[in-house]
Amino acid sequence: MTTTTDDNAIIDASTASTASETATVNVPVVDAAATTAAAPAPPVNIKKIVFALPGDNFSSKFLISWTATLGKLWETRKYDIMLSPATGSFVPFVRMATLGLDVLRGQEQKPFDGQPFDVWITIDSDIVFTFEQVEKLIESTDEHPVVAGMYRMSDLVNYAFVKDWDETYFKANGTFQFIKPEEVETWKKETEFKYYPVVYSGMGFMAVRKEVFDKIKYPYFDSEIATITTEDGKVIRDICSEDVSFCKKITQAGYQIMVNTDIRVGHIKPLII
Repeated sequence: MTTTTDDNAIIDASTASTASETATVNVPVVDAAATTAAAPAPPVNIKKIVFALPGDNFSSKFLISWTATLGKLWETRKYDIMLSPATGSFVPFVRMATLGLDVLRGQEQKPFDGQPFDVWITIDSDIVFTFEQVEKLIESTDEHPVVAGMYRMSDLVNYAFVKDWDETYFKANGTFQFIKPEEVETWKKETEFKYYPVVYSGMGFMAVRKEVFDKIKYPYFDSEIATITTEDGKVIRDICSEDVSFCKKITQAGYQIMVNTDIRVGHIKPLII
C-alpha cells in the first residue's frame, strides 16, 4: 500500500498501517513473510482505490474507524490502496491536493499526473464509519460512477444532499432544500430502490470513478457565483462552496450523482446543551 504526501511523493505505508491497526484495534501481529507465503493468490481484478483524507484534526472515533477499516480492506486482498492526505487553510486547495494536483503542471493536468486508479474515495475527518460501509461504497461504484453515503447535518434535521436546485425554495429561504430522513424512508418504501438521485451531496463520504475526472476539467473545485433574480427584480448572488461546484461539474458532464441510502455514517459535530 502506498501513500502520497502534499508534494505527491509516494512512500511505503504498510509498516505504519500495521502498527496503527495493532495499537488501535488489537489485531495480532503476524510475521509478514509467513502471511505472504500462506495467503491464497490475490484476485485477478484488483481495484486501485485512492483514499483522500483532507484535514489533520482527527478524533479518536475517526482513527478507530479508519484503522479497523484499513486492516480489513487489506485482508480482503481485493484492493490496491493508496492514501492521499492533504492539509491547508483553503478547502478547495486541500481537495485539489488530495487528487495529487499541482498548479505548476498547468490547466490541462489530470489527477495524480495521469497515474492509473479505479476509484477515488474522499472521507472527511469528522466522519465515523465501518469497514462494511466503505466496502459497500466501493461496490456501489460498479453500478454508478458517483456515489455518496448519507450523514446528518449539524442542524440534526437534514441529510447533506439536495434533490433539485429549487430556485423558488432558495428565494424564500436563502438556501436550497436538503432532504429529511423521513423523506428518504418514504421514497424507499414507495420505490424499493436504494440509490437516490441528487444534484448535490456533501463530500464527507463519497466515491468517484476515474472516468468522471477524465470528463471534467482542472481545477475541479473552483467556486462560481450563482445568480438568482426574484420576481420583484432583486438580484441574489451566492458563492458556491467547493463541493457544490464539484457536483455541478459532475452533472454538467452528464453523470448522475447517487446517494446509497443503505449507507448512513456518523458525523461528529460539537453540541452545546
